[in-house]
Amino acid sequence: MAGIGFALKRMFKDDSFTKRGIAYIYSSFVAAGPWIISVVAINLLLFFMEALDVNVDERNLLSATIVYSFLFSQLIIAPFQLVVTRYLSDKLYMSDYRYDRPSYMGFNQIIFSISLVASIAFYYNKPLPFYYKTMSVYLFVIISMIWVIMIYLSAVKNYKLIVNAYLAGALISVGLMILLVRAPLPFGEFETASNFLFAYLMGLSVVFLIFLYNFLSTFFYGNGYKFDFLRYIDKFSSLFFIGLFYTSGIWIDNILMWFSKLSLVIQETYRFAPFYDNAIFLSYLTIIPSLVLFLVFVETDFYSTYKNYFQKANGAETYGKINIAYHRMKRSLNFNLFYSFEVQTLITLTVVLLAKPIFKILKINYVIRNIFKITAVGSLFNILFFTVMLILLYFELKKRAMLVATCFFFSNLIFTIYFRSKGAEFYCYGFTVASIITFIFSMILYETFMNRVNFVTFTRQPIYIKETTGFFVRLSDRANKRAEAKRIADFKKAEEAVASPPED
Repeated sequence: MAGIGFALKRMFKDDSFTKRGIAYIYSSFVAAGPWIISVVAINLLLFFMEALDVNVDERNLLSATIVYSFLFSQLIIAPFQLVVTRYLSDKLYMSDYRYDRPSYMGFNQIIFSISLVASIAFYYNKPLPFYYKTMSVYLFVIISMIWVIMIYLSAVKNYKLIVNAYLAGALISVGLMILLVRAPLPFGEFETASNFLFAYLMGLSVVFLIFLYNFLSTFFYGNGYKFDFLRYIDKFSSLFFIGLFYTSGIWIDNILMWFSKLSLVIQETYRFAPFYDNAIFLSYLTIIPSLVLFLVFVETDFYSTYKNYFQKANGAETYGKINIAYHRMKRSLNFNLFYSFEVQTLITLTVVLLAKPIFKILKINYVIRNIFKITAVGSLFNILFFTVMLILLYFELKKRAMLVATCFFFSNLIFTIYFRSKGAEFYCYGFTVASIITFIFSMILYETFMNRVNFVTFTRQPIYIKETTGFFVRLSDRANKRAEAKRIADFKKAEEAVASPPED
């Protein structure tokens, strides 16, 4: 995300309304592309199926298939996401591009293997047609691989490609849907759901192939150290747990609601709560403006003041100049954070107040609307504390950020269980209360740090560099040694082949 943000700076410097509008659209896809495409796809598919008067069972089957793939693929990749992002950022900062391509290959290989094994194990004994289970496994794997490639595309800075890829995938999916409605593939059982799933898969495949081609053509060389990034799990273990707890916290209330009175069991395969899940998905769409504002603010304003402060702090400047840089950075940070909070609050309140007529026009069930009104407020506070957590990570306050993520996970777990026992009208309050509590906690951590930035900056520097050790460091070292041995062996074979050409 950060790398693409730098490329967007040029567009935001242009004062024209059109250029800035395009830049915000690009930022939206960069910040929340997979989320947008998944939420819109689910609702678009369900809208088409309802318009075609497809039976409820098939609609629920398709919805559950996409929800499960989207949710559990995130849970699989979440612990690694921040670790790999940090690894990639460090290599790019040192202009060492040899590790980008091989680390992608290694990371993708790990996620592919986990996704494939997990999805096959899940669908193995399920009473669904073989062709539907095959497409479901493929869906889970391809979404997981899109999450992986999106991390690396932040280094490519080709935001136009990202937008165009998603648009191309969406157009292909919609076009195939229309075509398959008129001439459906003869799947047999669950014919409509299978045809729509097939169309959705083709669109996602196009998105992934465009991403993959662009990345591999950009990073066309590298060394053989595919698993070198694993050492960062030991080096920055807090990042591993931040990703794990935050993403698990995002979805724990959904999973708990699958065992509530709102839950359904679809074809003895999926247990989910369509009313609650759809409300949560829609409420998360309302926070995209904050994601975009944060991306734009960090890369167009905050980063320059942040960099200026630490250049002065690490240089030979006087304390007075360092303090001036500190106050400039703090003023920029507080102003933009408050502005993001203000804009998102206004958007959320507007959407909540207009929910009744909007949902009526869209013909969305009133139960979803009532849950949405509460979860939209929860999403507001969720994005607020998420923004604060990312700011803490900018200042290398990984332990504080981990406290925020842990607070959210356990508070969402506890309050969702508590409110679930109070009856259906209270189901949506667990997530919202947990988000509010976590936001307050994150602001306390943020304020205590911002009031003593200078002290922390000058006192936390290590006296000596401690060598990182651990299981993943040893695993990475062994993998690197094997890669190096293979490279030397291949080089010797090539030398021998040149020295001893085959006889005619």
